[in-house]
Amino acid sequence: MDHSRRDFVQRMCLFGAASAVLTSCGGGDAPSDSPSEEVEAVLTCMDTSGLSEQDATMRTTLNYVDISTVEGKTCDNCALYVAPEAGSGCGTCLTVKGPIHPLGYCDIWAALTA
Repeated sequence: MDHSRRDFVQRMCLFGAASAVLTSCGGGDAPSDSPSEEVEAVLTCMDTSGLSEQDATMRTTLNYVDISTVEGKTCDNCALYVAPEAGSGCGTCLTVKGPIHPLGYCDIWAALTA
């Protein structure tokens, strides 16, 4: 069976996300440093059921993921990210439609400017 590097990376990301969920559900011995870390670990913003096929395809094309694998680049430090009003949960993006995880990432990440 021929597996690409992309397949490997995707499987490792899924494994890491599953580990985080299991740990936050009581599988780990050490408590989280803060309640917000626990919420972010189990938060998912991948529901695209309300999006048009074109918007859902755009998310895929831009390689959107809930948890960034690129050091220093997350949606919450992207110029296009709009934080949720309540301060926790999924935000939105000025370009990518649908719910956006604050720790997510996509290929159009743009640094915040001061």
